[in-house]
Amino acid sequence: MLGPATSALLAVLLAAYLPHPAMPIAPSSPAAPQGVAPPAPEKARAEYTETALALAQARIAALEGQLAATVETAQRPYAQLIALVQALQVGLVLVDPEGQIQFVNPHFWELFGLAPRAIPGPGAPPLVPADIFIDGAFEDPAAFGARARALHAAGQTALQEAFALADGRVVELDYLVLDQGQGGRLICYRDVTSRYQRDAQLVAQRAFYECVLAQVPIAVAVFDADHRYLFVNPAVEPDPVVRAWMLGKTSTEACQRRQRPPAVAAQRAAAFANAARTGQEVAWEETSLGPGAARQMLVQYRPVQGPDGALHQVISSSTDVTAHKQAEERLAEQQEFYEAVLNLLPVDVAVFDADHRFLFVNPSSISDPVVRQQIIGLTNTEYFAQRPGQPAALAAQREQYFAQAVRTRQDVVWEELRPNGPRGPQLMLRHLRPVFGPGGALRLMVGSGIDITARYAAEESQRQAQEQLQEQQAFIRQVVDALPAVLYMMGPDGRPAFANAAFQTSILHSDYAQPGSEKNAVVQDELRQIRALNELVMRTQQPHTKELPFTPTTGGTRYFHVYKQPMRQLDGAPGILTVSTDVTEVKRARQALEQREKQYHDLVHYSQALICTHDLDGRLLSVNPAIERLMGRPAAQLVGLYLQDALLPEHRAELQSYLAGTLPELPEPRTVAVQTAAGERRYLHYYTHRVAEPGQPPYVVASGYDVTAGVRAQRALEQAKQQAEENARAKEAFLAHMSHEIRTPLNGVLGMAALLQKTPLTEPQAEYLHTMQHAGRHLLALLNDVLEMAKITAQQLELDHAPFDLAVVLQGACQTVAALAEEKGLNLTGTLWPEGLAPRVLGDAYRLHQVLLNLLGNAIKFTERGRVRLGADVLRDAPGALTVRFWVEDTGIGIAPEQQAHIFEAFAQAGAETSQRFGGTGLGLAISQQLVAQMGGVLRLTSTPGHGTTFAFQLTLPRPIPAAKQAPPAAPPAYDGLRGRRVLLAEDNPVNQFIAVVVLERWGMQVQAVANGTDALDYLRTQPFDAALLDIRMPGLNGVAVTLAIRQHPDPVRATVPIIALTANAFDTDRAGYLAAGMDACLTKPYEEAALYQLLVQLLARAQGPED
Repeated sequence: MLGPATSALLAVLLAAYLPHPAMPIAPSSPAAPQGVAPPAPEKARAEYTETALALAQARIAALEGQLAATVETAQRPYAQLIALVQALQVGLVLVDPEGQIQFVNPHFWELFGLAPRAIPGPGAPPLVPADIFIDGAFEDPAAFGARARALHAAGQTALQEAFALADGRVVELDYLVLDQGQGGRLICYRDVTSRYQRDAQLVAQRAFYECVLAQVPIAVAVFDADHRYLFVNPAVEPDPVVRAWMLGKTSTEACQRRQRPPAVAAQRAAAFANAARTGQEVAWEETSLGPGAARQMLVQYRPVQGPDGALHQVISSSTDVTAHKQAEERLAEQQEFYEAVLNLLPVDVAVFDADHRFLFVNPSSISDPVVRQQIIGLTNTEYFAQRPGQPAALAAQREQYFAQAVRTRQDVVWEELRPNGPRGPQLMLRHLRPVFGPGGALRLMVGSGIDITARYAAEESQRQAQEQLQEQQAFIRQVVDALPAVLYMMGPDGRPAFANAAFQTSILHSDYAQPGSEKNAVVQDELRQIRALNELVMRTQQPHTKELPFTPTTGGTRYFHVYKQPMRQLDGAPGILTVSTDVTEVKRARQALEQREKQYHDLVHYSQALICTHDLDGRLLSVNPAIERLMGRPAAQLVGLYLQDALLPEHRAELQSYLAGTLPELPEPRTVAVQTAAGERRYLHYYTHRVAEPGQPPYVVASGYDVTAGVRAQRALEQAKQQAEENARAKEAFLAHMSHEIRTPLNGVLGMAALLQKTPLTEPQAEYLHTMQHAGRHLLALLNDVLEMAKITAQQLELDHAPFDLAVVLQGACQTVAALAEEKGLNLTGTLWPEGLAPRVLGDAYRLHQVLLNLLGNAIKFTERGRVRLGADVLRDAPGALTVRFWVEDTGIGIAPEQQAHIFEAFAQAGAETSQRFGGTGLGLAISQQLVAQMGGVLRLTSTPGHGTTFAFQLTLPRPIPAAKQAPPAAPPAYDGLRGRRVLLAEDNPVNQFIAVVVLERWGMQVQAVANGTDALDYLRTQPFDAALLDIRMPGLNGVAVTLAIRQHPDPVRATVPIIALTANAFDTDRAGYLAAGMDACLTKPYEEAALYQLLVQLLARAQGPED
């Protein structure tokens, strides 16, 4: 329970929370209730009184309820206040006017580490302040006790009395007198240790910054918003008394006290106003007139704004730039092309502790305030690790200089490249100054940095310029020494002040340096000429040139073109610059040129070539005697004439185009015809060249030869060539006609033989038939060889370029001649293709097969007994090509050495006896040699008479590009596929027509035979046919004309009927013409039945289509 005094105190505190009643609890005097009329008679008055009393009692009851609610409402914040006081983190002790403690909150016991004690109730001994002893908790109990007694005695309120506790904490005491008359007191204790620690840190920090600023080698001052000094470091004012006086004074007042010019004060005031207005740094230079010589200072005002944007303070820094100014002036004197301007930036300042950890970094060093805050407590290595792009080697370098400053206890200065400066790479002059404490331990390290990029660049430019000058001097010296000309500078004493290497060499190989008595007369005369020329130059003060002789010790005389010019030396003394060029060879060349000019004149004069010159109008300027002899007129009559007068009319138009510039010069000879004075036509080959010399009119030099005999011979040759071409065409026509005329009856002979072979024959009849077929095939082979040779000779043979199998070709060649070899009792063998080696190549399989058949046929023909072998050796197997050597070996009669040289000639055999004995055309080897050559090889032979012959050739055949696996060829159609098909046969030869009809009808075809082209066209137009066989040469319309006509038929079925040409013309050009006319295929007579059948089957299957 709280005592009366405590309750009264708390009532005072709660007074602010209690509402005042709007009316008194009871009325002071009776009043008429509201809404009741005044009484009239007594009874009415009694009733009125009773009614009013009832209303009053009801009103009292309502007011009592309202009072109870009000009291309850008032007690609620009272209870909340009590809870608040109990929870306050302030120790409270309430003492009543009698000096008894009425209230102590829990935080008081906790603050002083005492056990809580309860407040005694009524009747119990009271609790007085002496019962709660807290003096021992204070650092100085006596001082605290004395101050407490003084406060009690004074009886006055005292606030924020601070006392230190024994455990290091600090408490703040508020002594509140509650009632001046009665003397009640409220004593409050607050733990303000953290606040005092912060204040101490601020004080230490301020001392730290002032220490740093005192060490900075620049003048630093801080102004408030009114331009009054807040701080001044010793660099601004060394006198501490004046520094203390300056605090709180304006800059103008300080300038007056320190006797600064009024202009300085006005300039500083204007700069301060500018910085305050713009919020930007303001910098200017001013002259300091302190002790000693005047100093040039760079002053900077940097405004600092508060969170609200208002000006908080201005930081001023002044840097002594006198040395830099002097350096700029000296640099400007030495280098005129450099401007003496150095933009000094604010100095970087950083402070480190003894462990090289950042304690402070100013904005000039790091502009970002967040980064400046983050760097505190970090080493250079740790900071660089957090900043990308900062080289780790730079941090290691700074660590080394830091250790050096600590070890030597002296300042360390070095230059450092700052790669990521605000304006790019900067060269910084770094300075470390260690600050040691009284005990000798390192207290802190102050680092500063000045941007010397501009100064370094100027020094580097000066150094480079000096190096360039030295290099230029060395280069010039090398150039001068490399000159073949003698160059030297002669002083007034007659001695060379400067000379190049050529001069030294000349003097070394001459007697000019010998004493006068030892010089011969020639050398003395040469020196007299040099001295005379020197005197002339000095007297006239003009340059002079002269050709002078020079006699070296090696003998002979050299000639020099000497140029002398007066020139002042570096010391101003007069001198002579001499340049002597050896013109001995030039002089000799000039003499040789004059000799050559004479020789050229003689060459033109005596030459048999036709040489002349003419201007651009075609007028002759000069002619040589050869032209005089050709034209039969002297030069005097020719010079001045125009070229068109000498040319024949057919060349005059071309001459005009040439002279007009529309025709180019003639790098190749051009043939023109001229007419001599005797009227003879002569032909000339001419070259022309235009000569254009500066300042001279251009002209043309023409040279040529009389080629009349050659022109006449060329014309005769062209006539002979034309005659040969006509003969070749006649030969080709003859061969074509001969082939046609032979193949037509031969087709009948072989066809009838084939029909006869299908009939029953006796043994003699079969032998006769075999002989007839053999003779017919021999005649056909002879005819084919002749045509093949004609094609090769006319270069009309084209090779195929398709994939084929070499193994198949070799095997096929052996199989083809196997029966012939067996008939003669010869052993025929062939080399097997190597296993594992792909035989597929690109080339003409048919021609290769033809060559092998020719060689095998000859070997079997000329071998009576023994063996014949065919082989193929792989010489090189590359990914893209295969090189193979083919050979055919026999044990026949052999070939004599004198006959081997002609064995490959057309119609040539080993000899007349051999030709009569073995027969043949003699074309097989010639054709084989030509085919092998076209395939890229050479057919060679080795032979020994009586022992046999070997023919061999080597081919390189490309590999085919790998392709998808081809489907197997379709099976040939059945022979009955032609049964019932209608075919038109147009053949004017009765025998050939009979044979064809018999063959076609045997296959079950319906044949309509005609003997001329007109009937064939009529049948094709009017009747449907599945195919047509047309002879090329027929009465009326030939086969080509019939084909062209039927292809124009309006009925697409008749217009597209398959047509096969049956012809005795065996040339490829003829076949190409038939196919171009619209024929579908061509079959050369004599043909095999199987070939005709296969061709019909293919064409009819193609015309029918896959869907049919």
